[in-house]
Amino acid sequence: MGFLRDVATAFKPSNVKRGLDAARNPIDQAAIDAGLKSLTPEQRAAYDANMAKVEEGRAEQRRAWDEARALEDRTRVLWGEAGRYLHGPSLEEVGSPDEVEARATEQGVMAVVQEMRAANEGQFKMGLRQALGRHEVDQIDDPVRREEVAAEERAARDAARAPYRAPDAAGVAFSRIPTRGETQLAELLAHLAESGLAARPERVFGVYRVPDRISQALTPHSERGRLVEWEIVHEPGASGAAGAAQLPVATSFVAKEQWVARRLGERSLLDEDLALAFCRDAGIGPERCLGLARISEFRTLRGHGSGDDGGGEIRTVVKGVVAIHPEEGSGAFDRMLADAPLDLPLEPEGVHVEVLNWEHVGNAVHLKVHHPPPVPSPFPYLPATPQELLEAYLEVVGVQPADCYSAQATVDRPRPLMQGGLFSTNLGPKQPCADGKDRMRTRGCEQIVIAYRDRPGYVDGRERWTAYQTEVLEARLQNAVRKRSRLTDEDMTSGWPKPLRAALRVAEWVDRIDEIGTESLPQYRYCSPPVA
Repeated sequence: MGFLRDVATAFKPSNVKRGLDAARNPIDQAAIDAGLKSLTPEQRAAYDANMAKVEEGRAEQRRAWDEARALEDRTRVLWGEAGRYLHGPSLEEVGSPDEVEARATEQGVMAVVQEMRAANEGQFKMGLRQALGRHEVDQIDDPVRREEVAAEERAARDAARAPYRAPDAAGVAFSRIPTRGETQLAELLAHLAESGLAARPERVFGVYRVPDRISQALTPHSERGRLVEWEIVHEPGASGAAGAAQLPVATSFVAKEQWVARRLGERSLLDEDLALAFCRDAGIGPERCLGLARISEFRTLRGHGSGDDGGGEIRTVVKGVVAIHPEEGSGAFDRMLADAPLDLPLEPEGVHVEVLNWEHVGNAVHLKVHHPPPVPSPFPYLPATPQELLEAYLEVVGVQPADCYSAQATVDRPRPLMQGGLFSTNLGPKQPCADGKDRMRTRGCEQIVIAYRDRPGYVDGRERWTAYQTEVLEARLQNAVRKRSRLTDEDMTSGWPKPLRAALRVAEWVDRIDEIGTESLPQYRYCSPPVA
């Protein structure tokens, strides 16, 4: 009966009205002070004890908010309009616990609730459009008008970047060439020689396999006979002269081989770290290097998925890394092979390696990876393509091609190439290819990777890049990328007794008898398994 009486008292119309008035209106501090003066000493002591607990709760809220904010600063990639689309409102937009409490004191609780509701307005519909793969803006169908609008948006982005551009920035040009999967490196080397670029490595930023899958529905298990495009990043006007007298050389490192010694808990390496170690040992500076490129494939993994042919999802697979350079006779590769696994330093000395997150930008500006980039862009202040982001970094930091070992739009982990949207398919319209023909294309870029010889001027350039990211792109593109992650024990049994670990290995071997022929990928490229 006492409980029912308390409930009835709480819901008396007069009490409900007072509660609603308190929620709607600012707090009357004068009335609170007057009420405190009327308390007995015992009541005041109880009040003070309760307020001490409230303050402890507030302090805990502040600590939790500070930790969450620090985590957001390390992991969130996009802020602003695109960030709200991709991640939702930031903690800064929501406000700290003290700020929320201050607004509630000044405006009333209901006003703060309505303010938060307004800040989140449209988030559900936005998330639903993402899930269904629908564009945030209506698309232009007319091809002429699409080209005009795309050019206008690009011009606006270039103008916004101009104040941050390095005074001595070199121009950036892209030359895309067609090759076949089985002979792609040989065809790339031949083109570099025939175009004259091989004779001018000091004018080449880098080369990379274009991270797109052409004709995904055809031969999904292999790219050997498929069109594979390569891109050469160079200064304008660097190609077209007389060809080099000799073909350049490709020195390759296979990802599944143990080239580097790493222990559990130590940091792994980037593909480029190993190629840079070779260049250092061989005496190949960036002015003689035509590029360091990850060798990637876009195909199904053998034994995964349904069907005897391993048919499943198309995945990005990094098979290794290659250094493109003039012929050299130092024997550096043979020495590295003989000394493997190598004790490489954590970071290459005198070289800066930048890894930028394109995946999150792509999720905002190009959700439908089987289609051309949308026009108009849903967020026209962001780069529309990975190539544009790569060019922006080179120009803002002011990287010179003679200092650049590598400039790539590339991939990192074996993720499936999936179309954005719940009811979308893995098919799209035919699009132009480097050989002049139209084919279906799936874009799979995850990262932009630039490796260059560091100089004092580039320190200033990276400060400009940070300002450009913050003020124009509203982004932190170094976040949420895998860059030299720590080695972990896959089976989490490193602390088990040796007999028990041995028994587990036997059991796993028995379980895998039926999986012979199933393709496996190293958890950490070039440094698996970890050394003792």
